[in-house]
Amino acid sequence: MTQDEGRCIALEIHRGNRDAVGDLVAAYQDRLFTYAFHMLGGSDDALDVTQEAFVKAFTTLTGKYDAERCRTLEVRPWLYRIVRNLALNRLRSRKRRDDALVSMKENLPAQVFDTGNDLARTSAIRAALTELGRESRELIILRYIEQYTYAEIATVTGSSESALRSKVYRALRKLRKIMEDGPSGH
Repeated sequence: MTQDEGRCIALEIHRGNRDAVGDLVAAYQDRLFTYAFHMLGGSDDALDVTQEAFVKAFTTLTGKYDAERCRTLEVRPWLYRIVRNLALNRLRSRKRRDDALVSMKENLPAQVFDTGNDLARTSAIRAALTELGRESRELIILRYIEQYTYAEIATVTGSSESALRSKVYRALRKLRKIMEDGPSGH
């Protein structure tokens, strides 16, 4: 697809032509999927990112850009930039989760991690998390998996930061005990 054809499609999408969305997807879906696949290393993530990119493109063309912006848009690099940003966000999110597991490892008993198997570790932690009460589980997930600050958790839960620090400490202590005793061993 040439840049001029891409601009025409962008303008048609802006004007509300739903068929033009199909044209855009048909023209770029395979290339964008391949790009996302190489960035992310997995087809499920690549498919999700590619779909998110087309949704973002559609909402931007119909709601944020005016007709003049659509007429001058370099569609191909713009779509690749959207995919790139979404893929990088996903990679950062993965890294945060991996870092969170390392952080949790430091707060949990050593015998949980003696297997040398990351899958076993993750399964053990997930099993132990299900043994916690809803609030404790939520706090552990927000703090260590989602990497929220105490201020952010306070905004989400409506609790004070000082109360949250105590609750997270107690939740970690409960989680540690569950991990030491084994799931359902309390």
